[in-house]
Amino acid sequence: MNSGLNVHGTFAQYFSKDALNPWLYQLSKTMEAGNVCLDINQPFAEEENEIKPDPASLANHPLVGDEHMLKPFILHKEKLYLHRFFHYERKLVNQIKALITSEKTAERQQQLNRLHALISKELFPLNEHLQTTDWQKVACINAFLNGFSIISGGPGTGKTTTVTKLLALLLANDPSLHISICAPTGKAAARLEESISQAEKNFSGAGIEPEIVQKITGLNAQTIHSLLGYIPNSIHFRHNQDNTLDTDILIVDECSMIDIALFHKLFQAIDTNRTKVILLGDKNQLASVDAGSVFRDLCSDTVALNTFSAERAAFINQFIAIEAQQIPDTAIGEPVAHPLFQHITELQTSYRFHDDAGIGKLSKAVLNNDTGTISSFLDNQDPIITILPPEALQENLKRAASLLYAANGGYIGLPDPQAILSSINNSTVLCALKEGKYGVHNINNFISQELFKPSAAYYPYQLIMVTQNQAREGVYNGDMGIVLAAQEELKVYFSKAGNDYICLNPAQILATETAFAMTIHKSQGSEFNEVLIVLPDNKNNQLLSRELLYTAITRAKKKVTIIGTAEVIFEIAAKSVKRVSGIAHHF
Repeated sequence: MNSGLNVHGTFAQYFSKDALNPWLYQLSKTMEAGNVCLDINQPFAEEENEIKPDPASLANHPLVGDEHMLKPFILHKEKLYLHRFFHYERKLVNQIKALITSEKTAERQQQLNRLHALISKELFPLNEHLQTTDWQKVACINAFLNGFSIISGGPGTGKTTTVTKLLALLLANDPSLHISICAPTGKAAARLEESISQAEKNFSGAGIEPEIVQKITGLNAQTIHSLLGYIPNSIHFRHNQDNTLDTDILIVDECSMIDIALFHKLFQAIDTNRTKVILLGDKNQLASVDAGSVFRDLCSDTVALNTFSAERAAFINQFIAIEAQQIPDTAIGEPVAHPLFQHITELQTSYRFHDDAGIGKLSKAVLNNDTGTISSFLDNQDPIITILPPEALQENLKRAASLLYAANGGYIGLPDPQAILSSINNSTVLCALKEGKYGVHNINNFISQELFKPSAAYYPYQLIMVTQNQAREGVYNGDMGIVLAAQEELKVYFSKAGNDYICLNPAQILATETAFAMTIHKSQGSEFNEVLIVLPDNKNNQLLSRELLYTAITRAKKKVTIIGTAEVIFEIAAKSVKRVSGIAHHF
């Protein structure tokens, strides 16, 4: 084993200099990669002269305990945890089970029966063009019945549309409900608020009471940190198990981005006897930057999605007049004891992308490692998708820079801050890596030189991203801002919901980076008309995965250009990253 001075070796040596040491080294190493725990049956990561000790020795070590013991490390179901992360998982699952236990299904069914006309005529009017299961309607009715629900779906499948109709249904049943909506980053929260604020379009012509529409469109989305009450320089929040959130409905968007620690703290602050929880996200997106892939684990490692008992399916189907749009017999299964049975719905019809062309077709091919379909894009016959070799990078970076000018749909040259902020999502460059020739730092430098040749840290029309939460100033990690000259000094403008914005002096912002290009990880929660995706030329890079490329492709609404070799793209599609956790074992 490499016993040099590194963080993993230091961690292991601090606790143990005996047979436990190699295990702790590997635990530290696997957690750095985003895993919550170490599967003791898996081979060790390659290390010089590494010898894997007998796993049986773990159970008897004085520093290792079981789930009931107060020991630094917990061994549970053949997985080794730091004590803290074991209890993050255990307590999170216990809160989910408590939410489900408190459900009053019979009472909810009676309420829905009274709202039958509202559902069938106003919220979901007859749509004879849809010839497949109306999963939006199913998810809406099912989430009304449940105290805890997961709604997953790719871009354009209508997660926000579904949840706004659910809110209208809930408020029609009880107008006094207190509703909270949140997302993990400021950028994602702003997008959620913007989408819900436009809910009036979903109700156009529907007989929804104006007071209900106004309450929905006026909802204020917060970051999870802001909702919980961020305490500066502390790992704790004002809202916790002793001071729960004052809310009846909690909607959490972009859940794939939330790590296990934040998920745990959010759920500890939920009153399980009062609050209904709806989690929204795309289970196929990248996992959180920090440890855990909670949303994906809940969707993929627990029970079958879109599966219902015959009784539940019959109840929901009575609200769906067209037989082709009802829950099919293939989605009906025998009731199982697992708490999440009937609690996870996946929206499967994209209203933005077609499955037989462009972004929809390529993104699904990448997820499914469909090399034949991926190959069909290499000749660049699809008008939406272009795949070019690395030699084309510089030319396409120049084109990406030109798209930032107002004349080409961008923002450079526009005089009004609000108009500028409305145009920054026209296009972007997404990088798989931070460093190197194909990394975000190098590409940001190229574009900034191409556009401005700057000589200062901040300059007019510079696009920046905040990299540290600052609740007092109202900006959060991931927020995008634009630098402008205002009365002979520079100011940074950030978009807020309702066509509003805030303005700060650059000195007020603690940490930023130029964002003409960004990493694919940082792009989560964003959408752009056009994206240029830059892949490295080394197919063996450990950061590359099909989830990474899928996330990048689906950030675009109209056009995707990929810089990368066919070999690299095929290697990425073949590699799926599954983080190690024990969530499934806690149910």
